[in-house]
Amino acid sequence: MHSVGKDGVRREMRARRKALAPDARQRASQTICAKLVADETIAGACGRGVVAVYLASPEEIDLADFIRAMLDKGVAVAAPRWNGETYDLARLMGLSEDCLRRGPMNILEPVNAELVSPADVAVWIVPGLAFAADGRRIGYGGGWYDRLMAVSGNALKVGVAHQFQIIADLPCEPHDVLLDRVVTPESVI
Repeated sequence: MHSVGKDGVRREMRARRKALAPDARQRASQTICAKLVADETIAGACGRGVVAVYLASPEEIDLADFIRAMLDKGVAVAAPRWNGETYDLARLMGLSEDCLRRGPMNILEPVNAELVSPADVAVWIVPGLAFAADGRRIGYGGGWYDRLMAVSGNALKVGVAHQFQIIADLPCEPHDVLLDRVVTPESVI
């Protein structure tokens, strides 16, 4: 798959994700969230700073169960919010309608919340289209997560995916930030 380049990988993974039945996506999301909540390394890192998450589009792994668990434990949680030019991180106070708005990409984001510095993030839980066992990740092409994660030093960086999104080889560029692990319903890589 390496020879097709990042755009080819993106096209294939989008098509495979779109083909998933909603109940399969929901089961995968619940299993991954349970693994994230039970992960002792993530729990330990939560005490050192903010947990940065994303608010899922309909085809992504939904982190709602994990987000609720973190908020219930009093952990500071942040999610991307569009500022008109790029994404910032904003404190996520909850998942109710009064805490969220639809951003320009039709993705939910925190509303009326304080900004959080990426340097204060201890754990990143990030989406992507494809992942490799060595921590490489192909996202959606904007480079937002790479730029934000690059500022957060030695934060724990965790990708979440379906097993089919783990592939043997991915193209990598110097600015790509490597992940520490990838959690799927079947494994932790």
